[in-house]
Order: sequence, then C-alpha cells, then structure tokens
Amino acid sequence: MRSKELDLDSYNTDKITHGYLDVYDPILAPWVDREIKLLEIGVREGGSLQLWRDYFRLGVIIGIDIKLPERFVPGERIQVFEGSQSDEGFLSEVASRTAPEGFDIIIDDASHIGELTKTTFWHLFDHHLRPGGLYAIEDWGTGYWDDFPDGKAPNLRNPLGSPNSVRTSTALTENVKVPFPCHSYGMVGFVKELVDEQGAASITRNYPVEEHRTSKFESVRFTPSIVFVNKVAPILTAFPNPVPAGRALGRTTISWNAFGESTSKVYVSVNGGEESLFAVGPRGSNDATWIDAGSSYEFRLYNSDHSKLVAKVTVATDRRINRS
Repeated sequence: MRSKELDLDSYNTDKITHGYLDVYDPILAPWVDREIKLLEIGVREGGSLQLWRDYFRLGVIIGIDIKLPERFVPGERIQVFEGSQSDEGFLSEVASRTAPEGFDIIIDDASHIGELTKTTFWHLFDHHLRPGGLYAIEDWGTGYWDDFPDGKAPNLRNPLGSPNSVRTSTALTENVKVPFPCHSYGMVGFVKELVDEQGAASITRNYPVEEHRTSKFESVRFTPSIVFVNKVAPILTAFPNPVPAGRALGRTTISWNAFGESTSKVYVSVNGGEESLFAVGPRGSNDATWIDAGSSYEFRLYNSDHSKLVAKVTVATDRRINRS
C-alpha cells in the first residue's frame, strides 16, 4: 500500500488521524504511478495536497477552498484556487485551466453540506471528470448528526413512526433486524440519490425508448467514512481492426455504448475530412462495408447534441492480411 511508503508524520491532515488512508490505499492503487490530475475540494491547511503530491509520484494536484490558508506555499506539482464549491462557473474555470481533458480523481472534503456537495458533484462529475475516473465524497455520515448544520439523527427508539412499535436502539446489538426510518437529511439524503442513479437502468426500464438509459456510474462503493463513485467509460470499438486488405472493399463492425446517455451519435471522418453521421442510439452495432485499402477512417462517439466527443477509434487496413 502506497501510504506505508510515506512518512505520514510529516503531513498535517486529518486523513491520517482518521485512518482514511487505510480506506484509500486499495482503491487508489491503480493510479499511483500514472500521470494523473487530482482535484481536492476543501484543503484546510494544505497538508492533504502535499500528501497527494507525494502519494502520486507523477500527479498534478489542484486544490480549491472558499478561503485558502494564508501561510501555505503550494510548491512543485500543486496549484490552489480560492472560490466556492457551489460556484459552477468557478469550478469550470479551474478545470479548464488545470485539466482541460478532465480530472482523473476528484475528492470532496469541503463543507459536508448536502446541497452544496450535490451541486459540486453533479457539475464536476458530468463535465470535468474523465470517463473511468474516480470521485470520492468524504464524511458523508454528517447527515446523521444533530449537531451538524444540515444533519439529523434517526429516531431509533421509534423507527417505524408509530407509538405501538417502539424499538430501543439496544435491539441493534442483539442481532434483531430493525428497519431504519427513511432518512433524507443533508449528506445522507444526497448519498441515497446516488443509489438511484446506480439503478437508472431499472428505474427507466418502462420509460419510452428514447428516455431509457443506463447509469452514469460503473460502481458506487460505500465505506463508513467515504463514498467512492467510479464514472463509467463509453465504449467504441471496431472489429476487425485493422481490416484485411484485398481487391474488394473491406468490412468492419462498429460497436458502441454511451453509458448514462439516453442517446448518442457516431460520426465518421475519412482521411481527416469532414464528418458524416454513421449511427444514432445509446448503444448498438453497425457494419461499415466500405473500408478502402487506401484510406483511414476515424469513428467518433458523441453525446446526443454532438457537442462532446466521448470516444473515438481509427480503422485502417493491413496489407499483410489478405481477405480470401
């Protein structure tokens, strides 16, 4: 685990004292040696930014806070910006300056207020997190705290809301299944909305075809302290590729899946020329039966209004492989 290789006493961050690195280590392992862009929202005294800089040997670390620490010097591979987590214009400006292709990892350790966290999450997740990226939300359990600004403790003494169904909290320690009341306060309420997004395919299964969609999430992982959301990566493939050469025109099958989108569009550009529409739909397969040995074809998967490129694949022929 990467954290075991660091001198943790040298970093001023409660991620260490709370034991959060034990949670982060196995999840962040795939990114440790990659040239990532990491955004952390809420930097406190800046110690966590220094931790992430050393944790990810090749990473660039960006931090934002509504009030930056006065004596913090960012240093190598760290950039900081002052602004509100609920200011979408500010968030996009930071993203465009530091990670125009999107962040690989985003960590929200800011207000822990449900509505603010929700605004930040959906704006950054939809617009500035790379496909396949990771979004971490820390301290989501504050929604269960009566002493937190938007928290509220569940009533465990009367979980069903009826005077005739009083269950004491001691039942929870006696292996008795006690239903918790519906709890939609603060961060907890927002986190429960993430469960609904993960179930998008089931929720929309009886919707009109044009409204049916799969989840934008590959997975959601809950721990007592942190929620991890993995963004699904759209798929665009060509098979075979390269296409065997021959006297006649070649054929390849283009397959795509624009996870989380109700529809999408596939365009093709021949030899770097103007795009033409090849297919429409949230997912599917279409044959391209006109692959010429002297040309190169770039297939591009876009969102529904053709404003965002989400995947591409280049198809060419291989003269060493002959079609029979």
